[in-house]
Amino acid sequence: MDELFVVDETTERPFAERVRTVLARGAVGTVEAGLLTRPLRSARVRDDGVIVLVVDVGGMSRGAGESAGMASTGASASVEIVDRVCTGRCREGSGGPSFAIDGRPSARETPCDDDCAVARGIVTLSGIVTASSVSSVSRRRLVAPDGGGSGQGAEASLRLSELLPLQVSYLGADGAHLIPRGDLAAAGVDPIGIDEQTWLRRLGADSTLAARLALRAGRQIAGTDPRIVGIDRFGLDLSIGSPSTGFRDVVRVPFLQVCRDAEDVQRQLASLAG
Repeated sequence: MDELFVVDETTERPFAERVRTVLARGAVGTVEAGLLTRPLRSARVRDDGVIVLVVDVGGMSRGAGESAGMASTGASASVEIVDRVCTGRCREGSGGPSFAIDGRPSARETPCDDDCAVARGIVTLSGIVTASSVSSVSRRRLVAPDGGGSGQGAEASLRLSELLPLQVSYLGADGAHLIPRGDLAAAGVDPIGIDEQTWLRRLGADSTLAARLALRAGRQIAGTDPRIVGIDRFGLDLSIGSPSTGFRDVVRVPFLQVCRDAEDVQRQLASLAG
């Protein structure tokens, strides 16, 4: 089971932006419509607030023998996506991450455990399906570039559905946050958070960086194993805890300025870590 960290220090961040960034990654989850539960392969927010879902209608459903369909126009549907990333610790022995940014297993299937996977929240979308059609576009073009999966199977197993969201929420360690559809449509994608998984793997390669950041944040690190478990344009999340007890909390380390690109992040890291 993924580790859901407890945050003891937070910096105010726009949740609409977080949700839009999670969706922009191609993060997968599940789509429920009536008695059917289907795998979600991708979700994108249009400028009008409508969410375009790529649903795998060839996946498993609750009822055996159900047709490979999905919710028709006018039906209600709900989507659940776990906001999680692989920090790269799982690849120390195998040479590659155990799951892609969207959560599906990679070719190197070394399972991510609690020591690697970081789950910081759950995105929930519910609304009305306004359009739905079988896609003739190849699976590779419909999912995120690093979306995992083999790309095998019939193209017709994917269905495009447009969801008019009536409720959007983000459930994190600090509680549930409701996000108006207009705010989600107007929100931008975090230019750093969109590549969070890549950043975590890169920063994790520096074995002393997390400890230096923790010390600069005024934390005692004796007997602990500090890790960088989150990054966005506003700052970093450090997980600090004792390997013997297993309990970890997360310290928010805000950047001195909001970052726009990789160069900004490098400057902020140099300033914070010394």
